[in-house]
Amino acid sequence: MSSIDNEGMLISSKVELRRFPAIEQGDLRSVRALVVHQTDAPTAQHTFNSYRNKGNGAHFLIEKDGAIYQTASMKKRCYHVGRLLRSKCEAVDKSTCDAAQMKVIESLTWKLQFRALDRYERTKNYPERYPMNADSLGIELVGKHLDETHYEKVTAMQNQSLQWLVAELYGHFSLTSKDVYTHPQISYKHLGEAGSAVWQ
Repeated sequence: MSSIDNEGMLISSKVELRRFPAIEQGDLRSVRALVVHQTDAPTAQHTFNSYRNKGNGAHFLIEKDGAIYQTASMKKRCYHVGRLLRSKCEAVDKSTCDAAQMKVIESLTWKLQFRALDRYERTKNYPERYPMNADSLGIELVGKHLDETHYEKVTAMQNQSLQWLVAELYGHFSLTSKDVYTHPQISYKHLGEAGSAVWQ
């Protein structure tokens, strides 16, 4: 069983702490969900190099051999979700959408609809909307983007480590499998990202 120290770091023999303050963006006051990503990089080291001097990143990184690195404190927000949220009510159950609000949004030009949907979604509380940077942890899996719909297949060792990590985070934050998403589910990303990830 793992523990979380005062700095928000997961203490376990299975996790190597490799913290990058450059990707920590203020306090993370609650963890309501987990978001699984792929890096579009060939190795963990490539991602570490980018984390040293850019603001985007995630809390955990899993190498192809299954090694788990914690790259940011779980008490700190990371920019991992993306700028615009998808509409959860549209994706899951359209009858739960505010019909009047959706009619206004649909009257806008195609480009403006994305921003309006994002603003509308951010007025909701989780789980009525998808998770945001402000209430989720990001988990990156090393893997290259191959084309418009495909990423490298997640390795068996990565999936094994992902399953262990997610189970530990369930316990620490009272989450369930309903609180785990892939990046393309919640934001406008390449559809294949983390498509072969298995966390349960």
